[in-house]
Amino acid sequence: MDKINMLSLFLICCLFGAAYGYKTNSKPSGQKDIPDTWCIAKPNAPQDKLQGFINYACGEVDCGVVQPGGQCYDPNTVLSHASYVLDLIYIYRKSCNPDIGIITTVDPSYGDCKYP
Repeated sequence: MDKINMLSLFLICCLFGAAYGYKTNSKPSGQKDIPDTWCIAKPNAPQDKLQGFINYACGEVDCGVVQPGGQCYDPNTVLSHASYVLDLIYIYRKSCNPDIGIITTVDPSYGDCKYP
């Protein structure tokens, strides 16, 4: 009888361990974390607020990619540039500006412009 109880307990522990391991979504050490969400500009956000955010944020992060000649310069719109810069700040601060940004699960990368 004790062997059956021990076997049952062992199997239950294995099942919980497998379920817990599956849910944690752990990655092998050294593998880069790939984000599954991005922060992009709200399409209806005021242009002046978006530009103000770009001006502020580019003092804290490297915005070269949205500068002339950068991979994400085109389309040359405040909305497009603000989306990229919002995501840069989102990565470093783990926060999306709720006044002008929204969280998306759709990768906003396009062409040669790859969002981090």
